[in-house]
Amino acid sequence: MLGWARSAAADVPGISLQAGLGTGVGYASLAGAYRDDTIGGLRAGLGIGPYATLDFALAEDLDRVEAATGFGARVRLARGDCWRALWTPYVRGQVSLVGASHLGSNYDLLVGAGHWGRLAPRVAWFAELQVVTRVGEYDSVAARVEVGLAVTTLAFWRD
Repeated sequence: MLGWARSAAADVPGISLQAGLGTGVGYASLAGAYRDDTIGGLRAGLGIGPYATLDFALAEDLDRVEAATGFGARVRLARGDCWRALWTPYVRGQVSLVGASHLGSNYDLLVGAGHWGRLAPRVAWFAELQVVTRVGEYDSVAARVEVGLAVTTLAFWRD
């Protein structure tokens, strides 16, 4: 790579764009135990140093209209050549406004732990276990699994 092109690529901030699908099981105060619907999600992340990321998230229930908009953060727990070769563990937290009857009628509190792995310099995969508590018109708690792909700048979560 040319020297000027290499330095220009290094000046681009760490950004990730993710798309994922998830589902799980839960318990609602009114309905009891249930199988959670499939959720499709998009996240844009801005890397803050080598360990942290601020996220903006959009999600939609694929079985009914129930949009969510959220903000959160991811924190990478380890870095280095041995981790990068296999995967990078991280934890994540997020608060979302959810539109069950209207946007903001409920909110979700999400905590998760996941694996982040590189497929190519700008392409990554992720798998995440989540616990989501919904508060609002009805209360519920769900355990979910989400998997997906991400496109990143070269600076995102690099050592």
